[in-house]
Amino acid sequence: MGPQVLELSPKVKLIDLDINYYNRDWEQSYFVNLLVSLFKRFPHYKKLKEVLEQIKPDVVISVGKSEKHLVPIMRKRTWKIVREFHIERGYRLRFAKNSFQRIIAKSLNFMEFTIMPKMWQWDKIVTLTHEDQERYWQGWNNVAVIPNPTFFKSDKMSDLSAKVVISLGRISPVKNLTSMVNSFRLVVDRHPDWTLHIYGGGDVKDLENLIKQLSLENHVFLKGSTNEVQSVFLRSSIFVLSSLYDGLPLVLTEAMECGVPVVSYQCPCGPKDIVSDGIDGFLLPVNDEKGMAERICRLIEDDELRIKMGIAAKQKASHYSIESIIKQWMALFEEVLKE
Repeated sequence: MGPQVLELSPKVKLIDLDINYYNRDWEQSYFVNLLVSLFKRFPHYKKLKEVLEQIKPDVVISVGKSEKHLVPIMRKRTWKIVREFHIERGYRLRFAKNSFQRIIAKSLNFMEFTIMPKMWQWDKIVTLTHEDQERYWQGWNNVAVIPNPTFFKSDKMSDLSAKVVISLGRISPVKNLTSMVNSFRLVVDRHPDWTLHIYGGGDVKDLENLIKQLSLENHVFLKGSTNEVQSVFLRSSIFVLSSLYDGLPLVLTEAMECGVPVVSYQCPCGPKDIVSDGIDGFLLPVNDEKGMAERICRLIEDDELRIKMGIAAKQKASHYSIESIIKQWMALFEEVLKE
Protein backbone atom coordinates (compact mmCIF):
# COMPACT_ATOMS: atom_id res chain seq x y z
CA MET A 1 0.00 0.00 0.00
CA GLY A 2 1.28 3.47 -0.86
CA PRO A 3 1.62 6.34 1.60
CA GLN A 4 -1.61 7.76 3.02
CA VAL A 5 -2.02 11.33 1.79
CA LEU A 6 -5.33 12.38 3.31
CA GLU A 7 -6.77 11.68 6.76
CA LEU A 8 -9.43 8.99 6.63
CA SER A 9 -12.90 9.36 8.09
CA PRO A 10 -13.51 7.19 11.18
CA LYS A 11 -16.28 5.58 9.11
CA VAL A 12 -13.63 4.14 6.78
CA LYS A 13 -11.97 0.86 7.78
CA LEU A 14 -8.60 0.39 6.09
CA ILE A 15 -7.37 -3.17 5.53
CA ASP A 16 -3.81 -3.51 4.23
CA LEU A 17 -3.29 -6.79 2.35
CA ASP A 18 0.47 -6.18 2.43
CA ILE A 19 0.86 -6.90 -1.28
CA ASN A 20 3.40 -4.32 -2.39
CA TYR A 21 3.67 -4.70 -6.12
CA TYR A 22 6.27 -2.30 -7.43
CA ASN A 23 7.14 1.25 -8.10
CA ARG A 24 5.94 1.49 -11.66
CA ASP A 25 8.81 3.00 -13.59
CA TRP A 26 8.07 2.20 -17.20
CA GLU A 27 11.37 3.58 -18.41
CA GLN A 28 13.87 1.77 -16.21
CA SER A 29 12.37 -1.49 -14.97
CA TYR A 30 9.26 -2.24 -17.01
CA PHE A 31 10.04 -5.90 -17.69
CA VAL A 32 10.98 -6.61 -14.06
CA ASN A 33 7.84 -4.87 -12.84
CA LEU A 34 5.72 -6.95 -15.21
CA LEU A 35 7.16 -10.25 -13.93
CA VAL A 36 6.86 -9.22 -10.29
CA SER A 37 3.27 -8.20 -10.90
CA LEU A 38 2.38 -11.59 -12.34
CA PHE A 39 3.94 -13.58 -9.48
CA LYS A 40 2.33 -11.46 -6.77
CA ARG A 41 -1.16 -11.93 -8.12
CA PHE A 42 -1.44 -15.37 -6.54
CA PRO A 43 -1.05 -14.25 -2.90
CA HIS A 44 -3.05 -11.13 -3.73
CA TYR A 45 -5.97 -13.23 -4.98
CA LYS A 46 -5.93 -15.44 -1.89
CA LYS A 47 -5.81 -12.59 0.64
CA LEU A 48 -8.37 -10.48 -1.20
CA LYS A 49 -10.80 -13.39 -1.49
CA GLU A 50 -10.53 -14.13 2.24
CA VAL A 51 -11.24 -10.52 3.16
CA LEU A 52 -14.20 -10.16 0.78
CA GLU A 53 -15.77 -13.41 1.97
CA GLN A 54 -15.46 -12.18 5.52
CA ILE A 55 -16.91 -8.72 4.83
CA LYS A 56 -19.63 -9.91 2.41
CA PRO A 57 -19.94 -6.52 0.64
CA ASP A 58 -22.87 -5.47 -1.53
CA VAL A 59 -20.65 -3.65 -4.01
CA VAL A 60 -16.92 -3.86 -4.70
CA ILE A 61 -15.32 -0.89 -6.47
CA SER A 62 -12.14 -1.76 -8.32
CA VAL A 63 -9.96 1.25 -9.07
CA GLY A 64 -7.15 -0.51 -10.91
CA LYS A 65 -3.97 -2.46 -10.22
CA SER A 66 -4.37 -6.23 -10.26
CA GLU A 67 -7.62 -6.52 -8.31
CA LYS A 68 -9.56 -5.38 -11.35
CA HIS A 69 -8.89 -8.82 -12.85
CA LEU A 70 -8.96 -10.82 -9.60
CA VAL A 71 -12.35 -9.80 -8.22
CA PRO A 72 -14.49 -10.84 -11.24
CA ILE A 73 -13.06 -14.38 -11.41
CA MET A 74 -13.79 -15.25 -7.78
CA ARG A 75 -16.24 -18.13 -7.65
CA LYS A 76 -19.56 -17.94 -5.87
CA ARG A 77 -19.26 -14.22 -5.35
CA THR A 78 -22.39 -12.43 -4.20
CA TRP A 79 -21.24 -8.86 -4.64
CA LYS A 80 -21.64 -6.51 -7.57
CA ILE A 81 -18.49 -5.19 -9.23
CA VAL A 82 -17.92 -1.59 -10.31
CA ARG A 83 -14.76 -0.89 -12.28
CA GLU A 84 -13.63 2.74 -11.98
CA PHE A 85 -11.06 4.23 -14.33
CA HIS A 86 -8.94 7.00 -12.82
CA ILE A 87 -7.44 7.71 -16.23
CA GLU A 88 -8.53 7.26 -19.83
CA ARG A 89 -8.85 3.70 -21.11
CA GLY A 90 -5.92 4.11 -23.49
CA TYR A 91 -3.46 4.82 -20.66
CA ARG A 92 -1.23 1.80 -21.33
CA LEU A 93 -0.30 2.93 -24.82
CA ARG A 94 0.36 6.46 -23.60
CA PHE A 95 2.74 5.17 -20.93
CA ALA A 96 4.60 2.89 -23.35
CA LYS A 97 8.05 4.25 -24.21
CA ASN A 98 9.26 1.79 -26.87
CA SER A 99 8.08 -0.89 -29.30
CA PHE A 100 8.24 -3.70 -26.74
CA GLN A 101 6.11 -1.80 -24.25
CA ARG A 102 3.62 -0.89 -26.98
CA ILE A 103 3.27 -4.58 -27.92
CA ILE A 104 2.66 -5.48 -24.28
CA ALA A 105 0.18 -2.62 -23.90
CA LYS A 106 -1.79 -3.66 -26.99
CA SER A 107 -1.83 -7.28 -25.84
CA LEU A 108 -3.08 -6.38 -22.37
CA ASN A 109 -5.76 -4.10 -23.82
CA PHE A 110 -6.92 -6.88 -26.15
CA MET A 111 -7.14 -9.34 -23.26
CA GLU A 112 -8.89 -6.92 -20.90
CA PHE A 113 -11.38 -5.36 -23.27
CA THR A 114 -11.99 -8.09 -25.89
CA ILE A 115 -11.26 -11.55 -24.51
CA MET A 116 -12.05 -11.22 -20.80
CA PRO A 117 -15.50 -9.60 -21.21
CA LYS A 118 -16.61 -12.77 -23.03
CA MET A 119 -15.84 -14.77 -19.87
CA TRP A 120 -16.98 -12.24 -17.27
CA GLN A 121 -18.06 -8.64 -17.17
CA TRP A 122 -18.01 -5.82 -14.67
CA ASP A 123 -21.55 -4.98 -13.54
CA LYS A 124 -20.78 -1.32 -14.11
CA ILE A 125 -17.90 0.66 -15.54
CA VAL A 126 -17.30 4.21 -14.35
CA THR A 127 -15.19 6.56 -16.41
CA LEU A 128 -14.28 10.09 -15.47
CA THR A 129 -15.26 11.92 -18.66
CA HIS A 130 -17.78 11.81 -21.48
CA GLU A 131 -14.84 12.25 -23.84
CA ASP A 132 -13.36 8.95 -22.65
CA GLN A 133 -16.75 7.25 -22.94
CA GLU A 134 -17.21 8.44 -26.50
CA ARG A 135 -13.64 7.61 -27.50
CA TYR A 136 -13.28 4.10 -26.06
CA TRP A 137 -16.58 2.70 -24.85
CA GLN A 138 -18.83 2.74 -27.91
CA GLY A 139 -21.06 -0.36 -27.86
CA TRP A 140 -20.72 -0.93 -24.10
CA ASN A 141 -24.11 -0.57 -22.39
CA ASN A 142 -22.88 -0.63 -18.79
CA VAL A 143 -20.72 2.51 -18.75
CA ALA A 144 -21.49 5.53 -16.55
CA VAL A 145 -19.65 8.85 -16.32
CA ILE A 146 -18.94 10.16 -12.83
CA PRO A 147 -16.13 12.71 -12.43
CA ASN A 148 -14.00 13.07 -9.33
CA PRO A 149 -15.10 15.81 -6.93
CA THR A 150 -13.25 19.00 -6.15
CA PHE A 151 -11.44 18.49 -2.84
CA PHE A 152 -12.37 21.84 -1.31
CA LYS A 153 -15.12 24.43 -1.36
CA SER A 154 -14.13 28.07 -1.45
CA ASP A 155 -16.31 30.78 0.05
CA LYS A 156 -14.04 33.35 -1.55
CA MET A 157 -13.23 34.21 -5.15
CA SER A 158 -10.07 35.70 -6.52
CA ASP A 159 -10.53 39.36 -7.38
CA LEU A 160 -8.40 38.62 -10.49
CA SER A 161 -6.31 41.74 -9.96
CA ALA A 162 -2.94 40.08 -9.38
CA LYS A 163 -0.70 40.08 -12.43
CA VAL A 164 -0.02 36.40 -11.88
CA VAL A 165 -0.63 33.37 -14.09
CA ILE A 166 -0.25 30.02 -12.34
CA SER A 167 0.22 26.34 -13.07
CA LEU A 168 -0.13 23.66 -10.42
CA GLY A 169 0.76 19.96 -10.64
CA ARG A 170 3.67 17.60 -10.49
CA ILE A 171 6.72 18.41 -12.63
CA SER A 172 6.86 15.62 -15.23
CA PRO A 173 7.06 15.25 -19.02
CA VAL A 174 3.33 14.54 -19.32
CA LYS A 175 2.57 18.00 -17.91
CA ASN A 176 4.39 19.49 -20.91
CA LEU A 177 5.55 22.52 -18.94
CA THR A 178 8.25 23.41 -21.47
CA SER A 179 5.44 24.26 -23.89
CA MET A 180 3.85 26.48 -21.25
CA VAL A 181 7.13 28.33 -20.65
CA ASN A 182 7.65 28.78 -24.39
CA SER A 183 4.17 30.23 -24.63
CA PHE A 184 4.73 32.59 -21.73
CA ARG A 185 7.81 33.99 -23.47
CA LEU A 186 5.36 35.40 -26.04
CA VAL A 187 3.14 36.77 -23.26
CA VAL A 188 6.05 38.59 -21.61
CA ASP A 189 6.91 40.29 -24.90
CA ARG A 190 3.53 42.04 -24.68
CA HIS A 191 3.05 42.19 -20.92
CA PRO A 192 6.41 42.27 -19.11
CA ASP A 193 4.73 43.15 -15.81
CA TRP A 194 2.98 39.75 -15.60
CA THR A 195 4.58 36.63 -14.10
CA LEU A 196 4.05 32.87 -14.29
CA HIS A 197 4.23 30.85 -11.06
CA ILE A 198 4.66 27.09 -11.47
CA TYR A 199 3.78 25.03 -8.39
CA GLY A 200 4.70 21.36 -8.07
CA GLY A 201 7.41 18.93 -7.10
CA GLY A 202 9.69 17.00 -9.41
CA ASP A 203 12.83 17.34 -11.49
CA VAL A 204 13.05 21.01 -12.51
CA LYS A 205 16.45 20.92 -14.19
CA ASP A 206 15.16 21.12 -17.77
CA LEU A 207 12.72 23.86 -16.85
CA GLU A 208 15.39 25.90 -15.14
CA ASN A 209 17.61 25.63 -18.22
CA LEU A 210 14.76 26.67 -20.50
CA ILE A 211 13.87 29.65 -18.30
CA LYS A 212 17.48 30.85 -18.49
CA GLN A 213 17.68 30.21 -22.20
CA LEU A 214 14.58 32.35 -22.80
CA SER A 215 15.72 35.05 -20.34
CA LEU A 216 12.65 34.58 -18.19
CA GLU A 217 14.36 34.52 -14.78
CA ASN A 218 12.37 37.57 -13.67
CA HIS A 219 9.08 36.36 -15.14
CA VAL A 220 8.75 32.59 -14.55
CA PHE A 221 9.16 31.24 -11.01
CA LEU A 222 9.33 27.61 -9.90
CA LYS A 223 7.58 27.69 -6.53
CA GLY A 224 7.86 24.04 -5.50
CA SER A 225 5.12 22.01 -3.81
CA THR A 226 2.44 23.64 -1.70
CA ASN A 227 -0.30 22.54 0.67
CA GLU A 228 -1.99 25.94 0.44
CA VAL A 229 -3.68 25.26 -2.89
CA GLN A 230 -6.75 27.38 -2.27
CA SER A 231 -4.66 30.39 -1.19
CA VAL A 232 -2.53 30.07 -4.30
CA PHE A 233 -5.58 30.20 -6.55
CA LEU A 234 -7.05 33.16 -4.69
CA ARG A 235 -3.82 35.11 -5.32
CA SER A 236 -3.85 34.49 -9.08
CA SER A 237 -5.79 35.73 -12.10
CA ILE A 238 -5.35 33.05 -14.78
CA PHE A 239 -4.72 29.31 -14.56
CA VAL A 240 -2.91 27.46 -17.36
CA LEU A 241 -2.81 23.72 -18.15
CA SER A 242 -0.46 22.36 -20.82
CA SER A 243 -0.73 18.58 -20.29
CA LEU A 244 -0.27 16.11 -23.14
CA TYR A 245 -2.94 13.81 -21.66
CA ASP A 246 -4.84 13.34 -18.42
CA GLY A 247 -7.69 11.47 -16.76
CA LEU A 248 -9.64 14.36 -15.33
CA PRO A 249 -7.49 17.33 -14.29
CA LEU A 250 -9.10 18.27 -10.98
CA VAL A 251 -6.75 21.22 -10.80
CA LEU A 252 -9.00 22.87 -13.40
CA THR A 253 -12.10 22.50 -11.22
CA GLU A 254 -10.16 23.72 -8.18
CA ALA A 255 -9.06 26.86 -10.02
CA MET A 256 -12.61 27.43 -11.21
CA GLU A 257 -13.94 26.92 -7.66
CA CYS A 258 -11.87 29.99 -6.75
CA GLY A 259 -13.29 31.95 -9.68
CA VAL A 260 -10.13 31.78 -11.79
CA PRO A 261 -10.60 31.43 -15.59
CA VAL A 262 -8.45 28.81 -17.29
CA VAL A 263 -6.50 28.48 -20.50
CA SER A 264 -5.91 24.81 -21.32
CA TYR A 265 -4.74 22.51 -24.05
CA GLN A 266 -7.58 20.22 -25.10
CA CYS A 267 -5.67 17.06 -24.25
CA PRO A 268 -7.34 13.67 -23.91
CA CYS A 269 -9.17 13.47 -21.64
CA GLY A 270 -10.80 15.98 -19.32
CA PRO A 271 -10.46 19.63 -20.29
CA LYS A 272 -13.14 19.27 -22.96
CA ASP A 273 -15.58 18.00 -20.31
CA ILE A 274 -14.78 20.75 -17.81
CA VAL A 275 -14.14 23.92 -19.80
CA SER A 276 -16.71 25.57 -22.05
CA ASP A 277 -14.50 27.34 -24.57
CA GLY A 278 -15.02 31.10 -24.56
CA ILE A 279 -17.37 31.00 -21.55
CA ASP A 280 -15.42 29.97 -18.46
CA GLY A 281 -12.04 29.53 -20.10
CA PHE A 282 -10.27 28.78 -23.36
CA LEU A 283 -9.38 25.46 -25.01
CA LEU A 284 -6.60 25.06 -27.56
CA PRO A 285 -5.01 22.21 -29.52
CA VAL A 286 -2.11 20.55 -27.71
CA ASN A 287 1.17 22.46 -28.21
CA ASP A 288 -0.51 25.48 -29.82
CA GLU A 289 1.88 27.80 -27.99
CA LYS A 290 1.00 30.89 -30.00
CA GLY A 291 -2.70 30.26 -29.42
CA MET A 292 -2.14 29.80 -25.71
CA ALA A 293 -0.16 33.04 -25.49
CA GLU A 294 -2.87 34.86 -27.42
CA ARG A 295 -5.64 33.64 -25.09
CA ILE A 296 -3.62 34.56 -22.00
CA CYS A 297 -3.00 38.03 -23.42
CA ARG A 298 -6.67 38.41 -24.24
CA LEU A 299 -7.58 37.75 -20.60
CA ILE A 300 -4.83 40.09 -19.41
CA GLU A 301 -5.97 42.92 -21.66
CA ASP A 302 -9.72 42.60 -21.05
CA ASP A 303 -10.55 43.00 -17.35
CA GLU A 304 -14.27 42.71 -18.00
CA LEU A 305 -13.87 39.43 -19.88
CA ARG A 306 -11.58 38.01 -17.19
CA ILE A 307 -14.09 38.80 -14.45
CA LYS A 308 -17.00 37.49 -16.50
CA MET A 309 -15.19 34.22 -17.18
CA GLY A 310 -14.19 33.94 -13.53
CA ILE A 311 -17.84 34.15 -12.45
CA ALA A 312 -18.82 31.53 -15.04
CA ALA A 313 -15.95 29.32 -13.87
CA LYS A 314 -17.19 29.49 -10.28
CA GLN A 315 -20.67 28.44 -11.43
CA LYS A 316 -19.25 25.54 -13.44
CA ALA A 317 -17.23 24.29 -10.46
CA SER A 318 -20.44 23.58 -8.52
CA HIS A 319 -21.01 20.60 -10.85
CA TYR A 320 -17.96 18.98 -9.24
CA SER A 321 -18.84 19.56 -5.60
CA ILE A 322 -18.59 16.57 -3.27
CA GLU A 323 -22.35 16.76 -2.66
CA SER A 324 -23.09 16.53 -6.38
CA ILE A 325 -20.71 13.63 -7.00
CA ILE A 326 -21.93 11.65 -3.97
CA LYS A 327 -25.48 11.79 -5.33
CA GLN A 328 -24.27 10.33 -8.61
CA TRP A 329 -22.46 7.48 -6.85
CA MET A 330 -25.46 6.68 -4.65
CA ALA A 331 -27.72 6.56 -7.70
CA LEU A 332 -25.28 4.19 -9.39
CA PHE A 333 -25.16 1.87 -6.34
CA GLU A 334 -28.95 1.72 -6.24
CA GLU A 335 -29.10 0.95 -9.95
CA VAL A 336 -26.49 -1.81 -9.69
CA LEU A 337 -28.16 -3.46 -6.69
CA LYS A 338 -31.56 -3.43 -8.40
CA GLU A 339 -30.05 -5.24 -11.36
